[in-house]
Amino acid sequence: MHRLRLLLLPYLVAAALASDTSGPAQLGQLWTDSTTAEASKDYTAALRSMQAFKEKGGDGFLASLRIGWLKYQSGQYNQAESAYARAQALKPTSLNAALGLLNAVQAQLDPRKTALAAEGVLKVQSTNYRAMMALAGLSFAQKDYRKAAAAYDRTLLTYPDDPDALSGAAWSALRAGDKTGATSAFTLLLSISPQYASARQGYDEATKAR
Repeated sequence: MHRLRLLLLPYLVAAALASDTSGPAQLGQLWTDSTTAEASKDYTAALRSMQAFKEKGGDGFLASLRIGWLKYQSGQYNQAESAYARAQALKPTSLNAALGLLNAVQAQLDPRKTALAAEGVLKVQSTNYRAMMALAGLSFAQKDYRKAAAAYDRTLLTYPDDPDALSGAAWSALRAGDKTGATSAFTLLLSISPQYASARQGYDEATKAR
């Protein structure tokens, strides 16, 4: 009898694990269910699984981060912002949480929140491309061209080969009245990206009647 019990033990353990409806096994299944639903673009089901993951003791930061992503994917930008803010509050040094928040407020076209979120990203990673470009773009949109030029130049210190940063720096310099700086930037841009949209136009404008 004891021998039979020993022989059956591995099967009994496997059956117990398979029928376990609590703990890591259940949480893992809920996470898998969420990612599977997301792959099918069923964001309602994906969110439902993540809410259950959170309610059953899943990691609060990971749940909030993923809920933020799913809300963003489904176009619920206000709710995505709230979820990413919760994630950021739980782990202030998380770059993904900070970037998720930036994406959510940018999608809402809110300049003030975008600036705050971008500055929050830079507190985590001081040379983050997305955040620096967001701040530079805001200054350009507000027609503060000198500030925009300085912001694009700051980006180029870390990403000197980036065509978008070069274009931003060139147009900012041009609009600020610095045709020499604009010409230099457009020349470099055209040398590495000759088909870049509007670069030729900017170069012609910068070199006209200098």
